[in-house]
Order: sequence, then C-alpha cells, then structure tokens
Amino acid sequence: MSNKVTKAELTEFKKNKEKIKEFSNGEVTVFWQPELCIHSANCLIGLPEVFSTKKKPWVNVHASNTKAIMKIIDTCPSRALLYQKSSKFVTSKPRATVKKKAKFARVQILKNGPALITGNFIVRDQKRKKIKIENEVVAICRCGGSKKKPFCDGSHQAVGFKD
Repeated sequence: MSNKVTKAELTEFKKNKEKIKEFSNGEVTVFWQPELCIHSANCLIGLPEVFSTKKKPWVNVHASNTKAIMKIIDTCPSRALLYQKSSKFVTSKPRATVKKKAKFARVQILKNGPALITGNFIVRDQKRKKIKIENEVVAICRCGGSKKKPFCDGSHQAVGFKD
C-alpha cells in the first residue's frame, strides 16, 4: 500500500490547512491528519528518530533519509500519515500497473486497538444505510469509546482498552 498523497487529497489539504500538519526536508513533504490517526504506532516503532511523541514537533524529517521515511509512512494503516515527493527527488521509475480491486475484504485485529478492514467491502450503519468510505482502509472501533463510531478515533488508548 502506498501512502503517497493524491491530487484530490492535496486540494482538500489546501482548503483545510488548520487540520493538516506539514513537515518537509526539501525532498519529501510529510502530511499528518490527526483526526485519522488510530495510533497503530508503526511510525514510532519503525523510525523513532523521525517520529517521537516525546519531542516537539513530533515529526523530524531531517533525522533520516527520504526513502526510509516514505517506506515507514507506507505502513500507516489509517493514512493519517501521507507524503509527497519533490519533483527533484526520484527513487525509481514508476511502474505502469493497473490497480485491481480486491475480490475479498481483509480484516486485521490490532492488539489493544481497532479492527482494520481493507479490500472490497461496504460499511453500513444500524439502519443499513451505506457509509461513504474515502480511504482504502477503515479502522473500526472495538473499545466502544470512539466519538466517530463505527470508526476508531484513538479513544482506545484513553479508556485503557486491552484485549
């Protein structure tokens, strides 16, 4: 999965600058959308010199190389972290591939956290009305504390959810 920012997302970021945090080293710009973060901690564990909640700002894009930063951001399941490469920085030639829609949904239960759903799926509310999904991955709350139900908002950490 790639967490490279899309043109549509960039347009949205320009409209909602107060909701998006940007960090750049000249080669890559990292975007953080706090409201989407489900605190999987992939970034903190994978590249602690760049991502550290003990420092301000918590993202230091100068602490590692651009390829490593992009690789870790690609592991963010909620797409709360996205990146945009500078046109001057080329890692490799892009492949001309057609992205096929997955036949099945995949559900992954995160330890002490939400259920991640990827693939071909539809989410419906209690009245069976479809909920519009804008990402390739959704995080479904398991702790009951989310204020954005059925989606996770990271409340599992505050309520001390353990499984």
